[in-house]
Amino acid sequence: MFKLPLMLLLDREAFWKTLREHGISWAGIASMVAFVIIACAIYGVVMAGWRSSEQALYATIKLPLVFIASTAIVAVFNWMVATAFGSGLSFRESVALTFASMAVACWILLALAPVVWFFSLTGVSKVGEAPTAEINFAYRVILLTHVIVLAIAGVAGNISLFNGLRAVVRPNCPTALLFVAWITLFAIVGCQVAWMLSPFVGDPLLEVTFFSPDALKTNFLEVVFGRLLPSFLTGADLWSR
Repeated sequence: MFKLPLMLLLDREAFWKTLREHGISWAGIASMVAFVIIACAIYGVVMAGWRSSEQALYATIKLPLVFIASTAIVAVFNWMVATAFGSGLSFRESVALTFASMAVACWILLALAPVVWFFSLTGVSKVGEAPTAEINFAYRVILLTHVIVLAIAGVAGNISLFNGLRAVVRPNCPTALLFVAWITLFAIVGCQVAWMLSPFVGDPLLEVTFFSPDALKTNFLEVVFGRLLPSFLTGADLWSR
């Protein structure tokens, strides 16, 4: 079932060759989608399992939804841009390339999941067993850790996407411009979808919830650069979620 995800892990050049010469069927794409869902669900447990089983369940549902929903939203746009740039990619090939890069990113998430899980368990004391400021600071550190891990996975996935585009598009296609257009939209859509479906980690000082009450009032970049990083660097209690 997971032949293509394993090929992306063990022999990526063979995957690009298969895509270029024979194409990837919808069944093959479905296998990559299934792998992404399973990998994201596992990492969702890592993100919120230290908080509570209920929060872990929520993250297990929502993290795969972020990846799949973001791809569904940008899939048509990616194909339209690829067509405009003369890439020669069909809609199915565009979708296959996108999910291939996500599968690579998910391999990184699975590889780092045990490390992050251990870090989370040792970095946060149980609620009520440590001063509030200490728990709050540890939570912010763990949250920033997940942002960094997801960024690393995203970079790995994007590198594979660029290499894949170079391997399968027509020679006269401006691959670099096509790549930038694809990842720019995906980054914007992905971050905002993730913010709308938050929280994933779960603040230990707040009640467990499926959706944050202010998810539609702010955006991801505003929170990361306007609240989280200043709070982490200065030690001020600016994080309100």
